[in-house]
Amino acid sequence: MIAHPDTVVAWIEAVARAHGGRPALIHEAATWSYRDLWSRAEDVARRLLADGLRPGDAVGLLGANEPAYIVNYLGIARAGGTAVPVNDRLDGATVRSLLAAVDATRVFVGRVDPGVRDELAETFQILAMHGDGPVQRRGRLPVAGPGSPAAIMLTSGSTGRPKGVVHAQGTMLHAALQLASAFPFRPDDRSVVFLPLYACIPEQVLPVLCTGGALEILPRFDIERVADACTRATTFDAVPTILSRLIEHAPLEKLAHLRWVMFASEHMPVTLLHRWWDELPGVETHQLYGMTEVLPLSAAPHRLLRREPSTIGRAFPTTLLSVESGSSGGAADGGELVGASPARMVGYYKDEVATKAALGPDGAMRTGDLGRIDERGLVFLTGRSKDIIISGGINIAPAEIEAVASRHPAVERAVVVGVPSERWGETPVVVAVPRPGQPLTADDLLSHCRSLLTSYKRPTGAGLIDTLPTTGIGKTAKDTVRKMIVDGKINVVRV
Repeated sequence: MIAHPDTVVAWIEAVARAHGGRPALIHEAATWSYRDLWSRAEDVARRLLADGLRPGDAVGLLGANEPAYIVNYLGIARAGGTAVPVNDRLDGATVRSLLAAVDATRVFVGRVDPGVRDELAETFQILAMHGDGPVQRRGRLPVAGPGSPAAIMLTSGSTGRPKGVVHAQGTMLHAALQLASAFPFRPDDRSVVFLPLYACIPEQVLPVLCTGGALEILPRFDIERVADACTRATTFDAVPTILSRLIEHAPLEKLAHLRWVMFASEHMPVTLLHRWWDELPGVETHQLYGMTEVLPLSAAPHRLLRREPSTIGRAFPTTLLSVESGSSGGAADGGELVGASPARMVGYYKDEVATKAALGPDGAMRTGDLGRIDERGLVFLTGRSKDIIISGGINIAPAEIEAVASRHPAVERAVVVGVPSERWGETPVVVAVPRPGQPLTADDLLSHCRSLLTSYKRPTGAGLIDTLPTTGIGKTAKDTVRKMIVDGKINVVRV
């Protein structure tokens, strides 16, 4: 009798056994089959165990996108360890602090600044991303259970010091299978990976591997390289900021080879969706809503988005989403969304206080997002509690102003932040990236927004910028935009 896989590592092993000859990882001229992938992951696991790795030990991963990153991630899991992917754009002191906070003693290091490597070597055992040397294949590898720790994902730190989000083998598998059931993952998919692997493994890499597809790995997001890869691919995972750049600057005939795309992580302007549908009618768009702590919360497949482009969809079948009454944002904004799911984190690493604060009495996760759920079960985001602008005691959701700004035909992308005001405490300021070849002034942008919004929601200033600053995964870095305004690095016209 064949045992049913109940961990993410066991599920991928079952795929590798059944379809070992299929391509799993593609990078430049090299293609690794599922058999190659699983064999290399075993080598990594055996080297770690020979080096004294104990069950649950945290092992860091630091480097640019490459096949070895995924091999080592799976190798850590096969050895019974806990993978800790780290943002490779951080400085050495920050990386050292993050790894020390989760009690890691080893870290796989790939292509990073030599100074970062040297600083880490003072504290941690450095493991080469491309391991080699003899491997003793004797005895069975440890067998992880659903409750065994699989990964510690470090939050972005946008709401304070980053925390270590612990996920188990079972929660990771549940998330991957939920994604595979809600979105059109197929064994013949070839998914282009350009988001950093430290962030996109749960929502892109694992669902593709669990369904027998292939991953073409690019080192980073580059418009020309992504467009070329799309001519050989069927799908990719992105954030709206990246979709905006692609539709604006990439050759559409190359993007048109795709079958579908998935996006998540930030607000999607309805105008951008309509433009994508108009210019790439054969490429389906699917939206995922989730967070590091609860990987999938809701899904808006393509057909639903075409009917209701402003929704983030319905809760996954095993997810309970509700609106907590009495939270900030006002009646029109609904309240804070809370979600309960088998894909919820185990907790924050060694931080019971933060874990308790993040969870409701029934164990549901407080998302920090404001939203409402209609009678059809459709979820609509109205803002993020930490982004809410309190002006004169009135709550203002930046997302509403951003949606209005994005309707200007000369605006490619817009963001709204609150800036200090002696009179009102803070007021909204809109900053936009103009579309190439389209005339736009800050005065035009400000007049456009103020003419379409209720008085208390009207921005008091507007500015233009060539490119919005982004986080490691391509989301707009609002804190950076706010600081640029305050420091005078963005020229803002005001009423």
